[in-house]
Amino acid sequence: MTRFIRALALSLACAGVAVAQTRVQSPQRPARSVEAVRPMAQAMADAARLDELLARGLQRLSEEALPVVDDATFVRRAHLTLLGRIATLAETEAFLADTTADKRHVLVDRLLDGAGRTSHFANFWFEQLRVKSRQQNLNGEPFAHFLRESIRNDMPFDLMVREMLTAEGPAHKADNGATGMLMRDANMPHDAMANALRLFLGTRLECAQCHNHPFDHWTQKEFFEMAAFFGGIRYRDENALPNLVGLRTELAQAPERQRQQVQNLLRRMNQGLDGSGSGVERLPADYKYEDQKPGTAVMASTLFGAEVKLKYPEQKKGQSQTRAAQQARARQRDSSPEIDSRTALAEWMTSKKNPQFAKVIANRMWARTFGAGVVEPLDDWKKDTEGVHPELMAQLEKLMKNLDYDLRQFERVLAHTQLFQRESPAADPAPGQAITFRGPVLRRMTAEQMWDSLLTLVFDDVDDRLRAPDERAKTVYEQFAELSKADAKEMLAMVEDGRGNPMARMDQQRQEEARRQLAADRELQQRAAPLIRQLAAARREGDQRKVAEIAQQLQIIGLPLGQRAARGREGDLLRASDLTQPAAPNHLLRQFGQSDRETVDSSSAAATVPQVLTLLNGFLDQRVLDGASALRSALDTASDGERRVRIAFLTTLNREPSADEARDWRKQIAIHGDAVVKDLVWVLCNSNEFRFVR
Repeated sequence: MTRFIRALALSLACAGVAVAQTRVQSPQRPARSVEAVRPMAQAMADAARLDELLARGLQRLSEEALPVVDDATFVRRAHLTLLGRIATLAETEAFLADTTADKRHVLVDRLLDGAGRTSHFANFWFEQLRVKSRQQNLNGEPFAHFLRESIRNDMPFDLMVREMLTAEGPAHKADNGATGMLMRDANMPHDAMANALRLFLGTRLECAQCHNHPFDHWTQKEFFEMAAFFGGIRYRDENALPNLVGLRTELAQAPERQRQQVQNLLRRMNQGLDGSGSGVERLPADYKYEDQKPGTAVMASTLFGAEVKLKYPEQKKGQSQTRAAQQARARQRDSSPEIDSRTALAEWMTSKKNPQFAKVIANRMWARTFGAGVVEPLDDWKKDTEGVHPELMAQLEKLMKNLDYDLRQFERVLAHTQLFQRESPAADPAPGQAITFRGPVLRRMTAEQMWDSLLTLVFDDVDDRLRAPDERAKTVYEQFAELSKADAKEMLAMVEDGRGNPMARMDQQRQEEARRQLAADRELQQRAAPLIRQLAAARREGDQRKVAEIAQQLQIIGLPLGQRAARGREGDLLRASDLTQPAAPNHLLRQFGQSDRETVDSSSAAATVPQVLTLLNGFLDQRVLDGASALRSALDTASDGERRVRIAFLTTLNREPSADEARDWRKQIAIHGDAVVKDLVWVLCNSNEFRFVR
């Protein structure tokens, strides 16, 4: 009987996976499968080449690669690395029961084709690019939409960077979210330039803004020559303003509060980028070096690689064409004409001939997959920088270019390596000693991985809850479209009836959605009521076969065990990428170190007491153990104490309990009853084994 129940449970788990794959496609699922773009055989060949070069490097260092991990460790690592969450009970049991020889490689490709990959990769770029949902008068949701859509459609990384560096127009207009990167440093073009160099070229130039770099060869003049590419950029798009004829007259008769609201609307309306770049910037008034005088207009020039040739305005006949003469004439102008210097910068930066661009993103992707870069730190490369494995780094750069900057295909190659299957070193290297990659680095989950993993305990398929990439930005787009056509009277009317407040409109839409969902939930619950009564009776009688049959029927009608029906009332239980960016300061995400998005790479993996208290007093009890969660339903339908212990381990740690663990917890359940299972789940979720990507 026990063997039959186990076989039935496994078949249901596999069926659950099949159902998830055949139902309506998630709006964040990648547009194409990885196999449709490139055969697995090619990815495997590239992975083997990386393993060969790594083995050669380890041999040179007199080190040996670590052994390959077991299936339980691999399925957990693959889900956390590629989807940003742990595997569900069904996913874990299906993988462990699979006996095919290539199941690990098949799993890698399947995960890379999942909607969760879009969500997880979005979190990565949200942190790197400091995405914030609200930034004074700027709404950051269009930028987040641009990034999600770029990831889902596998936009080549070089094209994505070019779009962000050259974007123009209203920031709140539909499908113009690429403006968000430069708008993130609105009115601070020097900071925008420095952040772009740091992210995309691994060059820390910000210390040269006020003086020659104290630890590198960059000069203050070179800083301003780079800043000149953004010369003349304006952070207002006056063309976005609606027809304002008569607005002054209308406002003069309106109450003060209404006038203020209209002014706020106008400020939001004209947020955007204008100006393709003049290629000219002035040195500061306190410039103190002898090579130029303070206030001198300098012309755009790159730090390394090919020289960018800009087409400055033609000079009058007889005027000197020397660079010094051009600079002198620039000093005499109050403003310089646009010469599309931003496009020139983008083309230079993303060129395959640029000595840094491919290296830096390849190294970042390696660090994201294996826990550290071949070159460290990731964003401070110098002339003499050389990674711990130079040949491997050169091959990674070559691979990135050969793949035309397709980051999902690049990640695919990394995940097919033998290195991805090896054990993590048990100890950190000594201070100052480079990581040699005998295996992936043992590291704590990111805050987003922690949150999304906890949600897998609540829902059968948390990725099914992912929203459309533009879900949070639609209200912004709609308001912009409405405002762009409004005249003075219509604008005042919008303010008066609340349509001019995007946050109020979003709240109203959420309430309407909640009401619709509640009505749908009631109808679903009425249809499911007879089955739920039968399920309760089958549980009381211990008829596990009947329980499994009813569970399958509930799955068919749309109410699987563990799936909370009232989604409208659970808007906060979404994957991290679909929530407000960043989360509120008291949110579990922030407790576990989510970036505040003020500076690049400001997330934290440090352990704190509030983290334990958050799990102890909040999420686990309220959302998992005492709620109608997927884990709770699986435990309630388990046949006996042994199965409950196994479910707890397989769901939280994605492995079977050891013989000692199983014996000890079964004994506790026999003595103290099923309430002990709650203690078991809490202990497992608060263990280092749960918190770390091993």
